[in-house]
Order: sequence, then structure tokens, then C-alpha cells
Amino acid sequence: MAEGVVTSVAGKVVDSMFVVAKKEIGYMWNCKYNVEEFRSEVQKLNDMKGRIQQKIELAKNKGDNLVHGVEGWVNDVNAEISKAEEFITEEANAKKTCFGIGLCGNWSTLHHYGKKATQTTSLMKLQELGKPYESFVSVDTPIPGQIDCYQTKNLDGIITQNSALGDIITAIEDESVQIIGIYGVGGVGKTTLAKEVAARVKNLFAAVAFTTISQTLDADKIKKDTENETKRIMKGEKVLIILDDVWEKLDLEELSIPFGKKRMNCKILLTSRNEDVCDRMNAQSKICVNSLPLKEAWILFKHVVGDKVETDINLKSIAMEVAKECSGLPLIIDVIGNTLKNRDVNSWKAALTQIRKNAPANIDPSIKKAFTRLKLSYDYLENEEVQWCFLQCSMYPEDSQIWLEELVHYGVGLEKFKELENMEDARSSVQNAVNILKSSSLLLDAKNGGQYAKMHDVVRDVALLIASKGKTNFLVMAKKGLTKWLPRNNISQSYTGISLMCNRISELPEYQISFPRLEAAYLQQNDLSSISDEFIKGMKNARVLVLEHNCISFLPQSLMGLSEPRMLNLSRNEFLCDISILGELKGLEILFLNKTGIKEVPACIGELVNLRRLEVTYCFELSYTTPGVIKKLERLEELRIHFGIHSNGIHECLAEVMCLSMLTYLDIKVPRLHDIPEGFNFDKLKGFGIQIGEEYSTNPMFINSTERYLTFFGITLEFPFLKWMKKLIEVSRPYASLYKIQNLNNLVPDLYQEGFNKLEYIKMWECHNVTCLVDICDRKGNTNEKFLMELKHLHLRSLDNLKFLWNRPDDEFISLTNLVNLYISGCHKLVRLFPMSVAQGLVSLKEIGIEDCMGLEEMIWGQTEMAANIVFPYLTSIKLFKLFKLKSFYSGSCGIKYPSLMEVTVRYCYEMEIWGPGIHETPKLKFVNHVPLDGPYSVNDAVVKSVYESRKAKLQISKMPLFSHTRFPTTSSFETGSSRTKQHSRPNIRISELKM
Repeated sequence: MAEGVVTSVAGKVVDSMFVVAKKEIGYMWNCKYNVEEFRSEVQKLNDMKGRIQQKIELAKNKGDNLVHGVEGWVNDVNAEISKAEEFITEEANAKKTCFGIGLCGNWSTLHHYGKKATQTTSLMKLQELGKPYESFVSVDTPIPGQIDCYQTKNLDGIITQNSALGDIITAIEDESVQIIGIYGVGGVGKTTLAKEVAARVKNLFAAVAFTTISQTLDADKIKKDTENETKRIMKGEKVLIILDDVWEKLDLEELSIPFGKKRMNCKILLTSRNEDVCDRMNAQSKICVNSLPLKEAWILFKHVVGDKVETDINLKSIAMEVAKECSGLPLIIDVIGNTLKNRDVNSWKAALTQIRKNAPANIDPSIKKAFTRLKLSYDYLENEEVQWCFLQCSMYPEDSQIWLEELVHYGVGLEKFKELENMEDARSSVQNAVNILKSSSLLLDAKNGGQYAKMHDVVRDVALLIASKGKTNFLVMAKKGLTKWLPRNNISQSYTGISLMCNRISELPEYQISFPRLEAAYLQQNDLSSISDEFIKGMKNARVLVLEHNCISFLPQSLMGLSEPRMLNLSRNEFLCDISILGELKGLEILFLNKTGIKEVPACIGELVNLRRLEVTYCFELSYTTPGVIKKLERLEELRIHFGIHSNGIHECLAEVMCLSMLTYLDIKVPRLHDIPEGFNFDKLKGFGIQIGEEYSTNPMFINSTERYLTFFGITLEFPFLKWMKKLIEVSRPYASLYKIQNLNNLVPDLYQEGFNKLEYIKMWECHNVTCLVDICDRKGNTNEKFLMELKHLHLRSLDNLKFLWNRPDDEFISLTNLVNLYISGCHKLVRLFPMSVAQGLVSLKEIGIEDCMGLEEMIWGQTEMAANIVFPYLTSIKLFKLFKLKSFYSGSCGIKYPSLMEVTVRYCYEMEIWGPGIHETPKLKFVNHVPLDGPYSVNDAVVKSVYESRKAKLQISKMPLFSHTRFPTTSSFETGSSRTKQHSRPNIRISELKM
């Protein structure tokens, strides 16, 4: 028996040796094949790197942030390819010793290269790691706040402003001082200093609010600008509120700004031209900002113009004289310096002569110094389009956010754009003009982003003076609190533009008055119920008439007498029903009828064959469009029309829309799927907004003519519409919003074939049948594609039956590597969000907001073998609200890094006692907010309080800070542009313990 065992063992040994020998011989025999396969894998990796490198370069050119890890991957690939190429070169040289028949005299060489060529594990692994980067390598750069985007100024050698800056900061750091006033003449740099201070001390505060007051007080605007910050003051947080450009004493109580001895955590910094205002505001500390002496003005002038004013001998003496003429005002230095810095010596000489001309004697002394200086910059503007844009901005109220799209409409109406081919050309002209004006410091960036601009109040004053001295003559009484306007006939003869916008005017002249030169009248946002025929007859040559947002119920017959109307805005006159006389205004190119009371688009609109843009939206009584009207508008480029549930002839109207050969932008709202004709072609459109359903979307008005939106309300998704929708998504990849879709169970597979997996923005509200976003168990077809990989923004709200985001615990078919924003609300059956394996892929995530999900127990759970690589590189904000069962943010044991996290808010999460085990690194965390459990209550107080009472005894033991296992930053302030930090013994974080 022993002999049999030995024989058996020996047999197995022989078999094993045979397998090994066969494998080793195979390396020699298959050497050529193995090397070719190796070359192929190297080439695949090299091609992948090339594609990803192209995306990286494109992202850098766009200014986007590269995702965490992509640059490291490229470096790893370069190192691996370098080693591979060395091996390939070495193997090729070794071939020279082989016989031509393919055999080699050195069998060990064949074995060596044949075996080494099979070792492609690292190449394959890098290819696998690189797959996500082929879809995305970057995330959009976040839009900064007004203070965050402020660039700290170079004040080296400018003692006057440095001294004022130091005094202001000292006052802010003084705990006994609540209100600080900065005063000085217009253009001296008060606003700049206020922003400079905010940028330097913002780490001392939980929040900073900045609002501009202006001459005409707008209490609602101020309350809106400071709303979030005032709430935080009431919770005991330290907040800085900056009130810029104050002209008179403000009642802080009426503005809902907490102050006084009990609210010393509120620090108020105000700027004003008058010291008396600071006194009336009870400023405990006042700092005067003086004009710069000549030496310091010259230093600032050099900062703006550059060193050539020192190095160019021929220029220096003239430049010094120009700087002297700027009167030590930083605003003027900035404007003049930017105007002349790229011009020759002769231009500087001519400019100096012009600056020295006396300003008009009858102007306000506060802007007399600025007039000739800023007039120079105006004269140096490149063309008439830019000059017109500059003067047009002065027609708006002081400190207004100027919507550039309105400038486009007005410019088209006034025919200010030469050789205008289409509306997009007009937008390009306005954008170019605004860019030039901003580079010249004649316009400022607005806080609402790139679609808006703002004008400094001193610059606006000068612009109005310029407009009154040349070919133009503007009467601007915008936002002056007027209730009526009854001008004398003898002063109206020279007006080319009238701006009475944003008043409370209910009465205009009913007598004959003459405006023979008037081109534009801006009467929007007033209380006008009618406009007299006599008033309109006096402006026969007007091209632009804006009557938006009034109470007009009928149009004067005298409108038919306008000789050259180009742009008419009647929007938001809800009682206006009869527009039949508009057919006589055949020169109209832009017409707005939004939110009027019209019940039909009448036949007369078909007479307006020169229309470029027509808007008929939110007209809730609209029920009919006269056949043939739309088809006649052959020059129409942009159409916005919303049909109500009782509208007739929608199908026919849209069929006519298809015939408009020049149409490039379409915004439509229809109540039913079948209202859209089969085969409706969107391919030629640059942008669109499509809303389908009986309710109206909450989406904002479409501003950008290249944006694409797709919105569904309360409809049944059915064929053949789904086929049409698939083509639409494939062509444009629009933003998609799904509201109250009853027959929708998931996105995948229900809408997979329609291309929803390719969308970047998905919003789902009140889709009560949805149980999960991706139903992998019901997945049709055999594909290796990962779902949701393109998704950037996901908003889920009131999905009553949503139990999972997907119905498997792993990430085999899920990739959220592109997700930037996640918001979930009112999904009470949702228990878990992300397993750690999926959470690791959230490399683009910036914001998480989860609220009112009563059943949610875990945000992130599970373990990972790569604990050192768990990082949310761009996550800046986490907000958790009314998650009664949530125990922790992360329930596993690994540490997590949050390198960009700045704000965490946790409210009414009663079971939450700890953020998570392990180390959670938050080097930039500035604000942790946790509302105490005894109030205040805000949403559904009775429910919150009853739940609180039932859990009160258990919560008695929760006396630990919410972040007791979190590693906090050790620095509380940073110097911009410097690597130096100030060390403090306490972290710059306030953590509210759970108090009973």
C-alpha cells in the first residue's frame, strides 16, 4: 500500500513538472507572439494617455480644475511606458543575434523576452484606472462670492491707504466697537478698502455680507443681501456686515440687521462720502480716507501702467504730469492709467492737454475733478458701439445690476450695431463692448455673474454729464421715488433718451408735449394704468419703447403713428388683452408680450414680417394662435411661446415653426406630448427650452440662447414620444427635469434607451412610482457600460417610494465620478446613500444637501482596502437637515480627507452623536453649525418638537461634540499671496455641543 502511495505521489510530481516545463518552453516558443501582444498593450496605454492629455490641455485652457489623481496617473503612465519602451528596444536589438528562420541560437534569450513580455499586469491596471479619465478630467471652477473673488491690492509704498487699512482692522478687532465708518470723497477708494479689509479679516468671522445702499434706499434688496448672515447673527455667530455707499442714516431695525449690546457678535462696517452720516449711524470708530499725495499717486499709477513710465525717458515727465492731474483719486488713476498704458507719447501729450481743460462750471463739485479725466477715457474708446454701451448703462438706476441681454435688445432696436446679421452678432458686440469697458475700469463685474455688469456711481455721474453735452441728451430719473412726471414742453425738445424706470409713476402728461429727437423711452416698473395719445404723439420718432411691468389695460391708438419702431416691450401688463393695433408697427424687430392678458396670438402679428425675436410666455389666458401667423414671420430668429392646457391649434402652430428657416432658438411650453408634431426637427437650433405638461416650470427665463432645457410635468412617457426624445437628447444633451411622472419606475432601464444615461443634469420631483434610479436587476442587454457616468447635477425631491439609488450594494455598474452637486429632499424610504466603494469615486463632488429624509440611517458605509486614498478633493459644503434616524456621516472605520470642506451644517439629526470613527481631516473647515435640540424650530415645529420630546431622555448622554473624532485645522488666518500662516492655540471653529 505504501508503494501505491509513493507511485501516486511520484505521478503527481511528474505531472506538475511537465506543466511547469511546458509553460517555460512556451515562453521560448511564443516569444514573438508575446512581444507583439506586449507592444499592443503599450500602444493602447499610450493612445489612452494621448486622449486624456488632450482633455487635460482643453480643461486648462478653459480654466477648469483637474480632478484629483489625473496628473498622478499621467506621471505613472509616462514612467511605465518609458520602462516598456526600453524593454522593446532591448528585445529588438537581441533579435539581431537570431537566425533569419526565426530561431535563436541563444534559447535563454528567447525564454527571457518571451516570459517578460507576458508581464502586462501594470499596463492593464493603468488602463483600467484611466477609463474614468477618458470621460472627465476636470470639474467646473466654482463661482466665487463677492469677497472671495476680490483680489488683494498691492499697497506697497501707499502709506495713506495702508494707514487707513490698519485703522479699520484695529477697529474691527476691538470687541467694544460694533459700528465702524469709512468716509471720504467719491473715487477715493472707500469701497476698495472695505473689500480689502473683508478679504484680510474674513477668517475672523463665520460669514461676511456685502450690500450696496446707494442714494435711493431699497430695503428689500438690503434684507435679501444680508438675509443668511442676519440669521447666523441670531444664532450667536460672529458676522461682518458691510454697508457700502451710505447716503443717509439707516434704520438697522427696519433692515432686520441685529445690533446693540446684546448683538456684539454683529460687526458693521459702513462707507459714506459724508462724515455726518457716520455720526448719525453712531459709528464708534470713524476713519477718513484721504486723497493720495503726489508721491503715492505716482506709485499707484506705476502699478496700473507698468514700469515703462519710469524707464522711458521721453514718457516719464509727461506721465508724471498726467498722474498729478488725477487728483490723488485711485478711481481716476485706475481709469486713466488703463486708458493710456498702451499708447504712444503723442497720445499721452494730447491726453494731458485734454485733461487740463476746465470741467463745466455748473456741475456737482464732488464730480468736477473726475469729469475731464473720465471724459478722456470715454473719448479713447475704440468705436461708437462701445461708447453707446457705456452711456446706455448710465440710464439704469444707481448701483443697478445691468442685464447684458437688455443691452442687446436696446442696441438692436436703436440700430447701434453695424452690419448686423443676426441676434448672436448683437450679443457678441455687447459682450465685446462690456469687456472693453471693464478692462478700462469704466464698468465693474456684477455679483450675479458674467451676464450682468455694474457702474461705479462716480463713473455713472460722469457718463450722464457726457450724455448731456454731445449729440445725446438723456433725462434719467430712474428709481427716484416719483409718483408722477409732468415735464414742461420747452425742456423736452432735446431729449434723445428718457429713463423713468423703477419709480411709482401713475401719471404721465395728457397734454401735447414734443420729443422730436427722442429715440428711446424706458418706463418699466411703474404704476401706469394708461398712456395718453398726446404723450405718444410727441415721440413720433421713438425706436425703443419699454412699458414692462405696469398696469396698462389698453394701448393708445397713437402707437400706430410711430414712424420707426424697432423694439417694444409690453410684458407684465396682466390686464392688457387687445393688441390688434400692433399690426401697424411693421418695422418692429423685437416684441415682448410675456405675462399679458392676451387670449390669442392675433392675425395682426403676422404683419410684423421684420421680427427677429418674439416672446409670448406665461400668458395664462392664451388659447389660440391664428393659423398662418407664425409662418409669415420668415425673419424670426428667436421664439418663446408657451401654450396653456386650453390652447387650440398648438400642433399646427408648431408645424409652422418648423418652416422658419432662420430660427436658431426656440422656447416652447405645451400641455401634451402629442402637441409636438412627429418628426419635429431641433437639429438646426443652437439652443432650446422644451416644457411638456400642464404645469409651468420654475426654471428661470432662458438667458443664454445656447442653453438647452427639457422639462416634463405630470405626463405619461410613451412611444413614439420616447423615440423623439432619444434623438433630442443624443443631439443636445439638455438639462432634464421630471415632475410627477406617474409611469416612471427608474431611469435605467426605463429611460436608458432614450439616452438619459448621457445627461449631465437630472431633476426628479414627485415621481411617486420611482423605487430606485438604476434597477440593475431589471437591466436589459449585456453591456459593460457604467451608468450615470456623465451626471454632474442630481436633484431628487419628494420621491415617496425611493428606497435605493440603485438596487445593488456595490458599484459594478455605477460611476458617479462626474457628480458635482447632490440634493435630496423628502425621500422618506431612502435608508442608505453610498457604499464606500462608490463614495471613493465622488472625486468631483462639491456640495451635498440632504433634508427631510426621515428613514435615512447612513450616508456612507462599508470598508475599503485603500484607506489612504479616501478623499473628497472638491467637497466644500455638507448640509444635513431633519434626518431623524441618521447616526453618522460615515459608519466605517477608515479615515477620510476633506481638503476643500469649508462648511458643515447639521440640524435636527437627533440620533447623530458622532461624524464617524477614524480620522477626518478638514484643513479648511471654517464653520460647523449644529442647532441645539431645544430650538429654535423652523420647519413643521410641532412634528420636530414631538419627536424631540420622545427622545429627550436618550439624548441626555450626548454631550460630546459632533466632530469629536475630527482633525481640525490649526490655523485661523491666512495671508493672501503668502505661504505664511499665523498660528493659534485654538482652531477657528465653533462647535455647539448638544445641549438639553
